[in-house]
Amino acid sequence: MALLFWPMKTSSEDLCQYSCGNVTINYPFGIGDGCYFDKRYEVICDDSSGSPKAFLAGVNNLELLNSDRYDGNLLRVNIPVISLKTTGHPNGVNLSGIPLTFSRWHNRFAAIGCRNYNTIVKRANDSTVFGGCLTISTCALSSRGCYDFVCALPPNLTQDFNASMLYHFSQSIPQKCQSVLMVEENWLQSEFLTNANVLRDHQQFPAVLEFAEDRGNCVEEYNSRTTCNKDNRCSIQLTSGYSCLCHRSFNGLNDGYCVGDLLCDSASSPYNCSGCPNGYLLDDTDSCYQNTTAKTDTISPSPSPYEVVHENSNVLFIII
Repeated sequence: MALLFWPMKTSSEDLCQYSCGNVTINYPFGIGDGCYFDKRYEVICDDSSGSPKAFLAGVNNLELLNSDRYDGNLLRVNIPVISLKTTGHPNGVNLSGIPLTFSRWHNRFAAIGCRNYNTIVKRANDSTVFGGCLTISTCALSSRGCYDFVCALPPNLTQDFNASMLYHFSQSIPQKCQSVLMVEENWLQSEFLTNANVLRDHQQFPAVLEFAEDRGNCVEEYNSRTTCNKDNRCSIQLTSGYSCLCHRSFNGLNDGYCVGDLLCDSASSPYNCSGCPNGYLLDDTDSCYQNTTAKTDTISPSPSPYEVVHENSNVLFIII
């Protein structure tokens, strides 16, 4: 007798919407009630212009961009430029109280159209790099307002982008600049090499937000601290600001478990994710791994595909 597994879809559509234009929306973010973790993760899909665009409802309605090149804990957004030429500078972007930070590793702070370059060269001993900032000349040395500065983000400047950030780099950047901006490093490297004036040609730039720090993989039982959307895409809250963001679910929500990414809430405790939650140990690569002796015998780290059913699947198998 042969066993023949024949897939049959029970539903052609999810209850939640997971794309808007060319942007993929992954839980804990979501579009519509019952599809996001809480209101801080709400995404609005606006198709009034005929070209759908996704916006973060809780962060000044920042436009979301395609983030496929990055891991699931990172988001690409458009950040407006702050002009310093007029009084009453724009407010910028404040992420305080929101589970998001500007990624230190994927963004750069830039000051555009600055003066007093000779002073900077003297301080830097004729070097083009000073105090963590790269000095870029876009005109002759005799001209004014033609120097740009690109700086790495320090740990204490990851939740607020505003005009006052310029003063943090006062030892590196002259204060007479035309504008400041936050920009994605990958975009900067690809565009700036071909056009030195590209930072002056736009009113907004792509930047990368981080909603959690990826600390490894997790296997966790569903419990009272489990939160799911309408399609049973779930997150399990652990200790010390950690959570398990589920990707595969086994044996159902009542007494099953999930496999996913171990995430640390870096926004609530900025970059204080050096340890691991209970039941996990730190390995040589600074990632967390499961302490299997602390888990119950009911959890198998490598379940057989014939013994489990994907909780999020809409497929039935008919055995003939």
